[in-house]
Amino acid sequence: MTSHITFFKQGLFVLSKNPILFLLPLVGSVISIVVEVVFTRELYYSNGNKVFLPDVLLFGIFFATFMIIYFQLDLSKRCISLGAPKNNYHGIGVLELFTIYSIYSLVLFFIGGYESQLRETYSLKSDPFSLYTFKIATYYDIINIIPTGVVIILLSTLTSFLFSAWMVQYVVAKEQNGYLLVESLRNLARDSVFKDTRKKMLLLFIVTLVASILDFVLTNIAVTHISDTLQIYLYQFVVLSVVDSLFAPLFLVCLFLIILSRSFSSSDI
Repeated sequence: MTSHITFFKQGLFVLSKNPILFLLPLVGSVISIVVEVVFTRELYYSNGNKVFLPDVLLFGIFFATFMIIYFQLDLSKRCISLGAPKNNYHGIGVLELFTIYSIYSLVLFFIGGYESQLRETYSLKSDPFSLYTFKIATYYDIINIIPTGVVIILLSTLTSFLFSAWMVQYVVAKEQNGYLLVESLRNLARDSVFKDTRKKMLLLFIVTLVASILDFVLTNIAVTHISDTLQIYLYQFVVLSVVDSLFAPLFLVCLFLIILSRSFSSSDI
């Protein structure tokens, strides 16, 4: 078991030597907090009317998120010293990573819609602000939400883990052999069969699952005794954003270490 958790120690070591890996996730966190504060305040003062963000802003956030992920992948690769790329087809890399990211975002959109329906069943008010910022506060409702919450947590964790691993596998495969989108997914499925890789992936998945549980709790359950709905929503959102920005670099570095360890080894089974 000790040998299987070594990649966590290696990941923490990489982060300690390269604190710049926290920069882009923190920038993304600040952007999301600012947008959320503006949007929820607009809802708060809308007198029950629906509020929509401009399409230009939504597309801007979508592409900004992708660029943060893209450069975070590149930065993580460089910090782990994958070395210089053997080919110069950066455009293909951007396009194919964007394809993975787009599919990932679409799946998260449907999971988010399912979660929103769950929140509507517990909200006592039907105005947009109450539905958007509602937090479950009673023990009875918390117990009732557990079965559906488990489904949402597992779906979101599996989705994030699979697509993140696919993007990392693509970056590693492209560096070494110039593999493309489908080949990188096949490599990921093939390497996951091996015993050592499977155990490491399982350990990282369990840690990611714990982070997803925390995400779900902070998103849907009131964990503080603040009476003002807007304040408790923004407070928990800020805490959630900061926690995610701290966990994301470790998660990505650990994925690189696991996938790289299989790429350079063929002895485990």
